[in-house]
Amino acid sequence: MRFLLRTLGGLWSLLMILLTLASLALSVAMTIFPAVLGAVATGVEAMTGRKTVVTQARARETRLLSELEAERVARRTETAALRRELAEHAVPYRGTRVAMREAVHDTAERVARRSSVAAGRTLGSTVGEALPVVGVGVIVAATAWELRDSCELMKDMRALDAAFNPDDPVSEDEICGLKPPTRDEVWQAVRNSPGAAWDSARGLYGELPEISLSASYDWTLARLSGIWDWSGDDVAAPDLAAPPPKGGTPE
Repeated sequence: MRFLLRTLGGLWSLLMILLTLASLALSVAMTIFPAVLGAVATGVEAMTGRKTVVTQARARETRLLSELEAERVARRTETAALRRELAEHAVPYRGTRVAMREAVHDTAERVARRSSVAAGRTLGSTVGEALPVVGVGVIVAATAWELRDSCELMKDMRALDAAFNPDDPVSEDEICGLKPPTRDEVWQAVRNSPGAAWDSARGLYGELPEISLSASYDWTLARLSGIWDWSGDDVAAPDLAAPPPKGGTPE
């Protein structure tokens, strides 16, 4: 009888140990694997008929996520509506009232066309500028047209800025008021002080090397003066206040 009781006691202790280990394993599994926690919660609810804390928390989380998603969609819709309203908002532009997006698009097209023509003109004049003596005229003409392009660009920017900031738009006077040097002025500056002319250029373009102009360079300039006398008249600079001629920079 005593042996039987001892055996039953041992089995009971073993059963308690197994139950403890199973409970510990289940706790760890519920902590690591949400699916296990959900399955246990579902089982408890099925037996008790009451919702567990896990189910309530999940329902609250689902509800909050749905509310956040609805709010995000509403904000995105509101933002899109505001963008459309701003794009269609009429602004004063070049003497008339147009939609804001049209003003921006027109300015972008003007700048793109003008930049394309200016880039082609700059590249096309490079070889002519390299011609001894007579290339000075090409340089002066190219500089004048670059100033003209910059002036027209500032006018475009002013027209666009006035559409958004009509009370205090930017001014183009600082650039449009510049005057390019004449052909004779450039040549005289080179003849009188070629070293100073080179140093002035180096001050603007740091990649230019430092050179020392010898007396032979001055002698060469003196010999080239004869070519200068028959190389033509001065180049007329384009009028910055007038529209460009046909074939010039596009409006």
